[in-house]
Amino acid sequence: MSGDDRRRLAPTRRNYVKYGGALLGGGLLAGCAGNSDSESTQTTPTETETTTDATGTETEPPYTAEIAPVGRVSLEEPPTNVFTHFPWFADMASALGRGDTINNVWWSGTTEALNYFTDGFNDFEISWRDRTGEYGFTKEQLYELDSDLHLVDPAWVTTQDNWSRSDISEVSNNIGPWFGNYYSGSHGTPPETWADEYEYNTLWELFDGAASLYGERSRYEALAAVRDNLLERIENGLPPESERPTAAYLSIETDLSAIYALRLNSLGYWNSHTRPLGAVDAFGGQEFSGPFKRIDMEALLEVDPDVILALWTVTETVDFEQMEKNLRDDPVGSEVSAVQNDRVCVQGTRWQGPLMNLFQLEMTAKQLYPEQFGEWPRYQNGDTYPAFSSDEQLFDHQRVADILRGEFDA
Repeated sequence: MSGDDRRRLAPTRRNYVKYGGALLGGGLLAGCAGNSDSESTQTTPTETETTTDATGTETEPPYTAEIAPVGRVSLEEPPTNVFTHFPWFADMASALGRGDTINNVWWSGTTEALNYFTDGFNDFEISWRDRTGEYGFTKEQLYELDSDLHLVDPAWVTTQDNWSRSDISEVSNNIGPWFGNYYSGSHGTPPETWADEYEYNTLWELFDGAASLYGERSRYEALAAVRDNLLERIENGLPPESERPTAAYLSIETDLSAIYALRLNSLGYWNSHTRPLGAVDAFGGQEFSGPFKRIDMEALLEVDPDVILALWTVTETVDFEQMEKNLRDDPVGSEVSAVQNDRVCVQGTRWQGPLMNLFQLEMTAKQLYPEQFGEWPRYQNGDTYPAFSSDEQLFDHQRVADILRGEFDA
C-alpha cells in the first residue's frame, strides 16, 4: 500500500490509541487555530477513551500515560514497534526490558555511551544498536515504519522542516500517538503555538509515563527506588557548600579547536546527573545566550576550575587521551588547576535515560568528591565502566542487572 493510500485510511486504525485532556480541545487533533496549512481539518476520534466492564463501570484502557503537551495517551496493548529520535527514550525502553521494540534512534554515539556504562551486565543487549539513523525524519518515514507509538515531543517536531500541527494530527490518527517532552531537557522555550499547553517534567517523570505505556510499572518502580536511595546517599555525603570544588562542564574538541562551556546546575533533565551534586559552576557568574557558550583557553584559565567534566569522552566523538595530552601541552591550558592536578574527567552524554543517569550520578559524584564517595580511576581510551566492589558502589549494580533481566522481587 502506498503512503498516499494510507493517508486516506479512517482516522484511527491502531489498537485503541486515544488522546484526551483539555489540550486536545485546543487543537492537537483538530490542528492549531490559525495554522497556515489550509488543508487542516478537525478530526473526530472513532473510539471513546473509556470502556465499560462487566459491572457497567467505566474503566480506562490498561496502558495509559499523560504528559504535556500531548495530553493523555492510551493503548489497548503494550507497543511492539516504537519510533524515537532522541536517545533518552531508547535508554528507557532498554531499562524496561523492551529495547527490542525500538525501530529508530538518532546518533550512534548513544549506543557507545550506553555500552560503556552497561558493559559489566551479563546478557544485557542494546537491541537498537543497529537502528540508528540520521538527524530528523519525514512523515513518509513514519508511514514506512508503521509504529505503534512515537516517543517524540510533537511540539519539537513542528520546529523541523515540512512539519505542521496538521501533520502531527495525521500521524497520530493514521499511525500511532506521540509521547514526549523535549523542552524539559533544559527548561527551554517551546514554540509559541504550544506554549499554553506546555509543562516541564523530570527525566524520571518521563520514564514513569513510558513505563505505564509499556506495562512495565514494576520495573520502573524498582529502578526508581534504586535512584531514590542513590540520591539520598549522595545528599547525605556531600561536604558543606564552602568545601565543594569548582567545576567546568565542557564540550571540547580533541585538538582543542573548539571549547564550549555548559551550565553545570541548570534546570532540566540534561543536567540530572550534575545538578544533584551541587558543585560550584566555574562559569556560574557569566551570561549565556543559549545552552552553550564558546570560550577560549584564556577564558578557561580565568575561571581556573578545580575539575573539568568533559562531555562525549566515553564515545568515539572525542579521543580523551589525546585531548588530555593537548591540554597539558598547551601553554595556557597547562596552567589550569584541573589540568595540573589530573582532574580532567570523562563524561558520557547529557542525552541520558534512566540507566545512564544512574551510572553518571555515581561517576560524577566520585569525580567531584573522591574523599566522600571514593576515587574515580584514571580513564584510558577503550575502557569500560569500572568494576567497583559492592563497598565502592553508590548504588547496587547487581540489583539493577537483576531488574533489567526481570529477575527481581518487586
